[in-house]
Amino acid sequence: MKWNWAKHDEGGLVRHGLLLVVATFLGALCNAVLHMALGRLLPNAEYGAFIAMLGLIMVVATPMLALQNTLAHFVSHFVQENRASEIRPLFFHWAKIFTALTVVLITAAWLGRGKLAAVWQVSPGLIVLTFAVLAASLWMYLFLGLLQGRQWFVWLAWAPQAWGVVRLVLGVIFAYWISATAFAALAAQGFGVLSVLALCLLATLLMRLPRGAGHVRPAETYRYLGSAVVCLAGYAMLMNLDTTLAKLYFDEEVAGLFAKAATIARTAVFLPVPVAAALFPKVTSTGELTDVSWRLLLRGLAFSGLLIAAVVGVCLLWPALPWTILYGRWTAEDAAFAAQLTRGMVLAMCPLALAYLMLNFEMAQRRFRWCYALVPCGLFYVGGVALFHQHPLQIALLLGAMNLLAAVLLTTGIWTQRRRG
Repeated sequence: MKWNWAKHDEGGLVRHGLLLVVATFLGALCNAVLHMALGRLLPNAEYGAFIAMLGLIMVVATPMLALQNTLAHFVSHFVQENRASEIRPLFFHWAKIFTALTVVLITAAWLGRGKLAAVWQVSPGLIVLTFAVLAASLWMYLFLGLLQGRQWFVWLAWAPQAWGVVRLVLGVIFAYWISATAFAALAAQGFGVLSVLALCLLATLLMRLPRGAGHVRPAETYRYLGSAVVCLAGYAMLMNLDTTLAKLYFDEEVAGLFAKAATIARTAVFLPVPVAAALFPKVTSTGELTDVSWRLLLRGLAFSGLLIAAVVGVCLLWPALPWTILYGRWTAEDAAFAAQLTRGMVLAMCPLALAYLMLNFEMAQRRFRWCYALVPCGLFYVGGVALFHQHPLQIALLLGAMNLLAAVLLTTGIWTQRRRG
């Protein structure tokens, strides 16, 4: 008997979400193999520096999800209202802005490389490379927003995975045959980003965006983008600052162990995050919460919750398993400490994975009031770590508390809107 997806999968959420999850899983697998290799090839100090620079890139780049969401929101809205001619000028408007932003970022990094290198205790060259990779990474969000808004989920699923494949291959080659340093590993990251941009450019050309009388309305998109940037800045602090904070407050060996545990937690807990990308264009509105959108949200939460429960259960019961797969067997001296860090970071990240889905739901419907709460949550987290950092597990404890608070506040906002509707 043939399964009727249209009947049992309203809006195609599960089908499209599953496609994105499978593609992301393969990307996560490449990411896992990369860290498995680099965790062995790089000394702890170099690996810690590499992870810290990645964290810095993600802290700055993650708010650029706001641009992806902005484009996805307006592109989806234009498609719904048969205004496809407005998509092309909107895209090129933001492309011009990103060109200027790229120049500013790389120039600023070059001029301030000495001072920034002293802060992070890395080489000036690594600082410049970090900001160059960051500048290239920002462009991915521009293209992915277009693909997401048009619901080109096959391209949205597979194009970003070129990043994982390319940086895995080049990362191993660079670290093994050229230089076992953070600089070599980050260079591989940069080539991976460039491969994604090439595929996204191809997809955009194949899309054949219509020419017509459409025109840019920047004021409306700026307001949306400004609100989204603020919300995602709070999310970025909660999502990515753990290894960077550990690098600041602990010695290189401890920071290296913490980076490995945090990488395991992020890889495991955020596997279902792509469900949010599938949900976003399906629930786009100008503020109203319909019954269809409500049902899609509940399905997305249930789907994500099941995936999170499965991977978290494995990490809690057998923390040595993901650690051994990624980095090899831990030493007898590190065993207890590594297990504590892994369990602590996995539990700390859980609430944020569900909060991310709800955050995307609210932004898709242009409701930002409760989303702004992620900013004080992030600030309290950073401030708390600045005051209490006698032990690395304090980072996990403070992070978990703020992530849980963020999830509760977003749930409250959605439920309040549901009762009003």
